[in-house]
Amino acid sequence: WQQMVGDQTGDDVFSGQDTGAQNSQEVISCKYCEVQLPLDHTDVLVDHCKLCSSVVRPDSSYTYVCVFCVYHSFFHERMKRHIRAHTSEKPFKCPYCARRCSRKDNLMQHIEIKHSKTLS
Repeated sequence: WQQMVGDQTGDDVFSGQDTGAQNSQEVISCKYCEVQLPLDHTDVLVDHCKLCSSVVRPDSSYTYVCVFCVYHSFFHERMKRHIRAHTSEKPFKCPYCARRCSRKDNLMQHIEIKHSKTLS
């Protein structure tokens, strides 16, 4: 798996690194405190992004700091979306085909582009 990282807008870009995230038994170490975290539990990862006491938070915009990279956000949902880029989690499934997406807005765009004639 290619690791994805987010820029400060939350957009995904390739880091060029391999995450090795291929099964649900894998764990990662927080880059700040080295605690082991399960790759298949996004909510646990996001909670740790907020609660890790080893992270230096210069101001209130650093409510959530990614355990994989330098991305930070004030918003829970933005961090959750960002973490999915690292873990390759794709919880949103197209009801018309096998496509899965990490973001609901991307799924809606896919349905509009690929299945709009099916819906008419």
